[in-house]
This record gives sequence, structure tokens and C-alpha cells, in this order.
Amino acid sequence: MTSRGVDSTQSDLNSRREDFFARFSKARDLDLALRTAENLTPLFFLVTDVNHVDLRNVGFAICRLGKDRERQFLINGEVAAFFAPWKDFQRRSFNVMTNGLSALSDSAQTAVGQTNVRFTPSSKIVLLITDDPDAQAKIDEWQSSSASPTTVITVQISETDSKKTLQNLLMQLRSSLGERDLYKTQNPVTGDDFFGRHLMLKEAAAAILSDQNIAILGLRRSGKTSVLRELKRQLLAKQVIFTLGDFQALEEDSISSLATSIAKNLIDDLRIAREYGHNVWIGDHKEQKIDEITPPELSDRIKRSAARNSSIRFVIAVDEIESAARFARSNPAQIRSLLGALRAAAQACENVSLAFSGVANRMFRSSTLGTGDDQVDNPMFGQVNSMYITAFHLEETRRLLKKLGRPMFLDWTTEAVSDVQQATGGMPYFVRNLASVTREIVSRGRVDEFDVYTIQSTDVATALNKWRSTAGSDWNALVDAMELHYPEAANLLDPALTESEVNQWIKSDTATQDAAEDLTSLGLLEEVSGRYVRTGALRAMQALQRRPSTVGPTSDFAAPNTELGLLQRIETGESHTFELKESFRINTRTRTKDKEMETEVARTVASLLNSAGGTLAVGVHDSGEIKGLSADLKLYGNDLDPFERWILGDLLGRRIDSNAISQLVEITWLKVRGALVAVFEVQSSGTPVWLDDEKLFVRIGNQTRELKGRDLAGFLASR
Repeated sequence: MTSRGVDSTQSDLNSRREDFFARFSKARDLDLALRTAENLTPLFFLVTDVNHVDLRNVGFAICRLGKDRERQFLINGEVAAFFAPWKDFQRRSFNVMTNGLSALSDSAQTAVGQTNVRFTPSSKIVLLITDDPDAQAKIDEWQSSSASPTTVITVQISETDSKKTLQNLLMQLRSSLGERDLYKTQNPVTGDDFFGRHLMLKEAAAAILSDQNIAILGLRRSGKTSVLRELKRQLLAKQVIFTLGDFQALEEDSISSLATSIAKNLIDDLRIAREYGHNVWIGDHKEQKIDEITPPELSDRIKRSAARNSSIRFVIAVDEIESAARFARSNPAQIRSLLGALRAAAQACENVSLAFSGVANRMFRSSTLGTGDDQVDNPMFGQVNSMYITAFHLEETRRLLKKLGRPMFLDWTTEAVSDVQQATGGMPYFVRNLASVTREIVSRGRVDEFDVYTIQSTDVATALNKWRSTAGSDWNALVDAMELHYPEAANLLDPALTESEVNQWIKSDTATQDAAEDLTSLGLLEEVSGRYVRTGALRAMQALQRRPSTVGPTSDFAAPNTELGLLQRIETGESHTFELKESFRINTRTRTKDKEMETEVARTVASLLNSAGGTLAVGVHDSGEIKGLSADLKLYGNDLDPFERWILGDLLGRRIDSNAISQLVEITWLKVRGALVAVFEVQSSGTPVWLDDEKLFVRIGNQTRELKGRDLAGFLASR
């Protein structure tokens, strides 16, 4: 472009900015507040009228906060800013800003003639400048029930003091992004929240691009699903469509349920790739309409999409491979049908490959599926390159702690990081939980939350006792999950065994030798001079298992998610904050599925959320008799993973609120007197929580009651 052309472009931008500032004077004030020597034009791509029925007279701009602020709050790139000259900001406008941000940004950039380079504003936050004095209070309420990852924050503009405007913005960022516990998460993470695994991602991407089939294998809660989703996110730019399925769709004993789910996800991913800018063929309305299809029909769809999009690579990834192994024990022909269909598509098309994930198992080592006379050939035998998820090394732990701590104004000394690494062995789930407990403890004593607090070794030491009370149960649950489908490996993790006994056992048979190799790949064992020894990660976890309870007869109760703590509470009986239920699904009297049992559990969790919080134990009769959950668990092939997903997703997430469940409810699996019990620890919600979007329950004494009429109105007014 000539110098004159550059001058003309800059002149057009300046002209648009002046027109916009004349219409929205607060935009000029915000622009001045954010302006630095490195950020000379904070607001750009300005549109004076957003083309949407719920955003009439609203101005739109893309805004740069500046590198230091973006780094502080983990904001990747630009953010969207809306200027709404309204006295009464409405919920429907909030919904558009949080759920339709990408489309709004795209249309705004088209409106100003931007076609060559597109800016995608961060999905983390949206800035709102409005004349409604109650806007932030409304948004806080709406945000709590929103499923969108986007947080809307209002910015108070000072027309006379740019520094005050900037301070107001930073305070809102701190309040909205910094006060949340970023360490704690029970859901898969991607993007800015994804840490470590860089070498694994690089190797997995290289394998996929070279037409290999891969498997990501690791313990439960080790981040397998996060790795798949991060691969999906990163590879889209390289013209790779990464379609995810889940073997837990096999719960209803129909292989077509998973085939149909994968086909629908493939159509959605093709649409996303088109929106991203890739030239892809999706097909006509008939091609996109999917009812129920068989595995061979799924294979044909994949082949057809691959043939019509020869420049695109397709990856069909299926999570939770152990569910397929479990299902294959009783229905090997159906699993062979699905795996055979996927392999046929991958073999027929050079631009199709497969990916799997699950707990380390022998699924791809065995040439057959099923047992006894029902065995059939395994189509994926010898066809998969396995990659194993191991514990974080010290540098990965340091990066996670320090980067996620930044928006919360937390830093860590080198010694404190080392203490976390030593206590957790670098196991990511445990690293996050210990960091979360430490954050909670140090936050109580902070005077100025805007000053960076540096966490010391003494802070970690204080947090360790509280963290250990739950971490041991968490590790036991992981070992129990492995024992369900890979007992040879779980047996080798028994802390009661000496290393000599472990080695003697490994030498005893081939199956245990294979298990030792898998545990070595997972970083729990290592071979030294021909002998297997425990790694630092495993020693750290087993130290949690060996830790005895110190609760005496005159001391406080142990934690409710420990066997001793639960038994103590059972002995005292149900209360305002403690409730017992026999089961989730199976009526213990009729021995059949009973929807009322499910509703009772959901109703109790909702009531605790709306009250002072508390504990719900499922698998215990209200008389105190430990019943266990064997009947419920049998519905899921004795596999805890799909059972827990159904509980947190279908039973609670959909009927109550997925955000409230993920943030305020924790589930722990306990062996109590030999029986499996689920313990829910429920925090009180700051906003009303509804059951099925129509009923509101609270705890009154040791009873769960539905609020109606005046009682309901009074409760809502109080919240």
C-alpha cells in the first residue's frame, strides 16, 4: 500500500472514531483512560448502531485494554464494548451480548468494510457502558444462571478524571474475574485455562496430521477430555475438524445412540469450520437432518464428508474407551460394529483418522472383544498409537499456580511451589485442589485485595491438613475406578504392598507385567536396574492413603466426605444441614427404576443450595443403615465414570443449574463398611436455585419443603 493509501485509511479510521465519540461521549472518555504509549488507539471498529432488535441505539466497539491488563486478567486479545444509552438494561440484551457475541462482532466488522482481517473479541468478558444505575446488580443475578462463559461487566465512566475511569474498570475486572477461585474446576478446560501437556499436544497433533490413530490414556481426573478439547481448538486453524463422541452414550444398550451422536456432532463441527473461514461442504437440508443411524451409515457419512472436503482433515475422537471395553463384555458384536465402521472410514479416506481416550487399559492390545464363546475380532487391534498422561513436572506446576493466581492477585514463592509439588506429586487435579484450599485460607486474612499477596511455605503448610482430609478419599476413588475395569493395575497400587512384593507379583504372570508397563507409562512406577519402584507421584498419593484419622471422642467431627466423618453424622441423625437418601434410581422395595427417587435427590440438593448448604449422603437409609449403591451402579456396568456424569449432568445439572452444580456442589465416593456411598457437599447459593425451572425448595429443620405463595415471594425478596 502506498503512503497515501495508508494516510487515507488512517483518516477514515479517525473520522469514524470522531463520529462515534460524538454519538457516545463516554466512549471518548474510555478511550482516553486506556490510552498509553503502546496502546494509542484503544477503541476501533466502531459501529454507531448495532443491527439487532434487542440492541437498538447501542454502539459497538472492539477495545484493547493493553498488554499489561490483558496479561493480569488472562484476557487473550481484544474485548467487545457496548455503549447502551438506556435507563433500564434488559435481560434479553444481556443474553444477546453473552450468547451471540461472535456473530455480533462479525456483522459489526462487515458494517465498517473490514473483510481481509477479522478480530474475534475475547469470550471471557464484555464491557458495558450504560446509564442504568442498577445494571451491574441485574447482571450479577443473570450471570449466576447463565451457561455462557462470557462475563459482562459495567464500567463507570468519569467525564473529568481518566484515572478514575481506569480505576473503576480495574475494580470491576478484579471483582468479576479475580474473586472467583480459578484453581478449582471439575470440568474440562481449554484455551487460557489449559496448562502443561505441550509436548503431548505437539506429538498428538503431529501423529494426527500424519494420518495416525491415537489414544490418550490416563487416570480418571487426569485431564484426558481436556487434552482432546484442546487439540480440537488448536487444530481448527490447521484445517482439522475434530469431532468428539463419548462411549457413555452406550448406556441405553444401543450402539446407534453413539453413531447418531457422532454424526450430529460432525455436522455441527462442519458449520463451525465454515464460520471460522474454511471452505467446507456441509450438504443440503436432507444431508444435515439426522434422526437415528447405524454404524455403517455413520461410516458412509464420514466418507462422504471427507471426499467432498479433500483439503480438510477429519478426526473422529471418542472419549471413555473403558465404557466400550465394559460394554464389549456383554455385547462384543455391537462394539465391533462401531469400531469396524470407524476403522473402515479411516482406511478408505486418507484425510480421516481416529482418536480415543480413557483410563489405561488393554482395549487396543487384545485381538478379540468379549469373553468365552462370545469373542469376536477387535477391529482396532494394533491400530492405535497410545499416549499416556503423567503428572506435571515442577515447571508445569509453577506455571499453573502463578498464571491462574495472577487475576486473583496471588503469587507464589519458589519454596511454596515446591511444597505443593511434593505434597501432590504433580498430579494436576490434586495440585489445583491444594492451591484452592491455600487460596481460601490466605484470602480470609487479606486487607487490601488489590495488592498482590505472595503465598509462602507457611501458607501451604496451614492448608495441607484441611486438604488431606479430602485428597485421600479422592485418590481412593481413582484407584477404585481403575479396579472396576483393570484390577491387575489397581492391585499394584495397594500401599500395603512393599516394593519387593510388587516386583514378585509382577513376575508372577503376564497380565500383571502388562499392568506394570501401563503404570510405568502413566508415571506411577519406574523401572530401575530391572526392578519397579514407585515414583514421587505415587508415593505422594499413597502417603494420603496411609494417613490415620486423629479425631478423638472429644474433638470436632471429621470431614463429612471421610468414612469416620460420615459415620459420626449418621449417628447424630438428619438435620438442617444433613440428609440421607437410600439410592439415586432404584427403589429398594420394588427393585425397579423409580423417577421419584431421582427427584428426591435433586430436590434435596436444590433445598441445600437455597438454605445454609450442607451434606447429602446417598446410599444410606434414614435409619442409618448403610445400604450402598450396588443396584444403581449396576445400571452403568459397575463403572463410576458414567454414573457420576449422569448424576452431575442429567440429574442435577439439567434439572437445577449446571453452573451452580459445578461451582457449589462436590461429590465424593466413599467405601463405608464395605459399601459404596455418594457424599455431596453443597454450598449455599447467593441467588435462588429452581428445580425444573418451576419449583423452589428450602430446608426447614430436617425437612425439605417447597415454598409457595407469600413464603415464596418473601424468600425471593430476601435474595
